[in-house]
Amino acid sequence: MSRAPCVAFQVFGCRLNQAEAAEWRTALLTEGAVESSPDGADVLCVHSCAVTAPAAHEAEKAIRAFRTRHPEARVVLSGCAAGLMPPELADLVVPNAAKATWMAQVKAALARWGFAPAPAEGPANVPQRARASLIVQDGCDRFCAFCIVPHVRGRPVSQPMAALLRQAERLFAEGFREIVLTGCHLALYRDPDSGTDFLGLLRRLCEVPGEGRFRIGSLEPCVLDDAALIRLIAHSGGRLCPFLHLPLQSASDAVLARMGRPYRHRDLRRLLDTVCDALPLCGLGADWIVGFPGETASDAAATRALVAAYPFTGAHIFPYSRRPGTPAADFPDQVPQHLLRARVDGLTAVAAETRAATLPRFLGRALTVIPERLRKGCWEGWSEHRIRCRLPHPAVRRALTPFTPRTLQGDILCP
Repeated sequence: MSRAPCVAFQVFGCRLNQAEAAEWRTALLTEGAVESSPDGADVLCVHSCAVTAPAAHEAEKAIRAFRTRHPEARVVLSGCAAGLMPPELADLVVPNAAKATWMAQVKAALARWGFAPAPAEGPANVPQRARASLIVQDGCDRFCAFCIVPHVRGRPVSQPMAALLRQAERLFAEGFREIVLTGCHLALYRDPDSGTDFLGLLRRLCEVPGEGRFRIGSLEPCVLDDAALIRLIAHSGGRLCPFLHLPLQSASDAVLARMGRPYRHRDLRRLLDTVCDALPLCGLGADWIVGFPGETASDAAATRALVAAYPFTGAHIFPYSRRPGTPAADFPDQVPQHLLRARVDGLTAVAAETRAATLPRFLGRALTVIPERLRKGCWEGWSEHRIRCRLPHPAVRRALTPFTPRTLQGDILCP
């Protein structure tokens, strides 16, 4: 006798991957699937990442481990690394080029495998997240020397602005108080109907009815008019979170040139100075690639010096990973592993020192926090600057909550 499948998701990689998988999860549960842990799943859905070799390996390792524990279960593989893995790993492979048909393919596969989800007559029992993601665009055509993403996600494709505005209004009406704008390269957004760019979209989103705020996920620097962007955030009345996560990658001109990045050290200084002048209390994060081919000790020192000079509140630090099919994979002067590890450790230490020196700026300031989970009698959530906060109980989950931190416990702002 057929029954509803128990389904689990394992998602690797960027916020765009997380947002895509969240949409599919909601659709499956709405169709009557039952959410499960991987160990209790009939079907494991793996949404993979290919941005680094370890990321792709991690997804493959997870699938093989699941297969070993549950040889009778099924695996659905999607994401950027789906086409890079052995196809026999999964019972169904949905490459990025076909991800628009993910739900249709999975429903057909479930029927072949003998499962019969029963769609709920009323609203689906889908656990609500504290924040929602709004997928603005996908794809990239910049082809940086280290990056496999344009090869696996394709050229930029933007969502119609009218549809995005309607979706944002609906999410606020559903009770979400923070919407994270997500994409592969947000700065390349262009409304297919009017040609409006990302700045224009932000202006229109600020006018959307409802209570809540928007957070920009990750934004490539020096593509838009950065000064105009920062002014827009500063004068949005809190509608746009004072937060920027910038994939800067390096502060060395020589390394940036080899990477194929469109800016240089002086451009980063100009951008960061503008941020600090217009948004003196800003959440500022960055991505850094350490050990790119040809990187010297002085190149690495330039990046450490930039991180130490500005009030970064977060850093994602990646050791360079060779990706077959990218130009950098064949570059000479690959950095030896022992030097790469030492430089990662050095930049990690500087980033931690910078964060520790920056977080006290937020003490005594009036923040707005969205409580997400109750833990040991206290609510935890994120401020508009994406700083973790611990609030006294009681609080209301998913509500915009005023909070003035007085103490700092590690990296957490506390009463």
